[in-house]
Amino acid sequence: MPLVAALAAGNRVMLKPSETDAAHVGFLAELLAGLFPPEQVATIVGGPEIGQAFARLPFDHLFYTGSTAVGRLVMQAAADNLTPVTLELGGKSPCIIGEDAALPSAAESIVHGNC
Repeated sequence: MPLVAALAAGNRVMLKPSETDAAHVGFLAELLAGLFPPEQVATIVGGPEIGQAFARLPFDHLFYTGSTAVGRLVMQAAADNLTPVTLELGGKSPCIIGEDAALPSAAESIVHGNC
């Protein structure tokens, strides 16, 4: 959703997905490259060292979703440029529940992390 909101507000986006799932990252990078010109949406692929360099760039705003430990590092890196940061920390396994979902079954699946 941050990508959609940023684009809807007329911004350009540099996206650095997590390095923990290379198959999804490759798919996402290819998909976005097919939908947007690179000067509008650029997907940066790489490991933790790329993420550290990325967080040190002088952005107008930096949005991070992930762990609290890495969020602290992102905040520290962004502080050098006084870059405003939004941290979305600790959430895992997001779920969307459709209008026709069986709520008791959906709730049980969510509680057990089986979305």
